[in-house]
Amino acid sequence: MEKLKALLLLLIFVLNTHVFAQKKGDDMSNKIFNFQFTYNAQTPSGDWEKLYGLSHALGFGVNYKSQTNWLFSTEANYMLSEELKNEINLYYLTNSNRYTFNTNNGTPATVGITMRGFSTFGKVGKIFPVSKYNKNHGFLLQLGGGYLIHYTNYNIPQSTVVQLSNEYQRGYDRMHGGFALNQFVGYHFQSESRLVNFFVGLDFTQAFTKNFREFNYDTQQFDLASKQDNIVALRFGWMIPIYMSNKNDEFIFKAN
Repeated sequence: MEKLKALLLLLIFVLNTHVFAQKKGDDMSNKIFNFQFTYNAQTPSGDWEKLYGLSHALGFGVNYKSQTNWLFSTEANYMLSEELKNEINLYYLTNSNRYTFNTNNGTPATVGITMRGFSTFGKVGKIFPVSKYNKNHGFLLQLGGGYLIHYTNYNIPQSTVVQLSNEYQRGYDRMHGGFALNQFVGYHFQSESRLVNFFVGLDFTQAFTKNFREFNYDTQQFDLASKQDNIVALRFGWMIPIYMSNKNDEFIFKAN
C-alpha cells in the first residue's frame, strides 16, 4: 500500500512537471540579438522649437530580446535640420544679400547653415505578443536614458570668413547638451522566415540641456539658463537578427 502511494505521488509529480514545462515552453519566444538601423522624422517642442524646425535622425544600434520578450538596446543617432529659426543672429555679419559674407580677399562667400546633433541612449522595454504562434513580435513599450547635443553648423567652402572661423563660431553656434529621457511606443515585428524584421512607432525625447558657450556674440548676452528640448518623432527601424536559441530550447521544471 505504501509503495502504491509512493508510485502515485511520483506519477503525479512527473505529470505536473511535464505539464508545467510544456506550458512554460509554449510561453517562450526566441532569444535574438539584432543589429538595428533607424530613421526618425522629428518635430521639436519646448526650447528646441525656438531654434529649429523639423529635423531628421539616422541611427545605428544593437538590441537583445530575451525568451520572455524583454528587450535591451543601445543606440547612437545623428540629427540634421535645414529649418533654422535663428538665422537673424548673423545679421551684422552679412551684406545686402543676407547670406553673403566678405572673405579675406574681398570676394563673396556663401555660407550654408544647418542644425546638427547627436544622441545616444540605453533602453529597456517589453514586447507584448499578439499571436500565440509567433511570440517574437507584438506591441513594444520602451524607456531609456542617455545624452543629447545639438548646435548650429556653418559650412564655409572657401574657409576664409574670418568672423566665422573655428574660433569665432563658438559664439554663434548655440551648442547645447545634457541628459535626456526617452520613451517609445510602437510595434516590434520579427517574422518566422527571419527575413522581415522591423519596428515602427512614436518616439518621445526630453533633453535637459544648457548652452556650453555661455556667451552669445550676436546678442552680446550671457545664456546660462537651463533648457528643456523636446522631440516627438515617427520612428522606423530595420533589424538584422542573429537567433541565439529556438523557443523551446529551455524549459523550467517545477512541481506545483
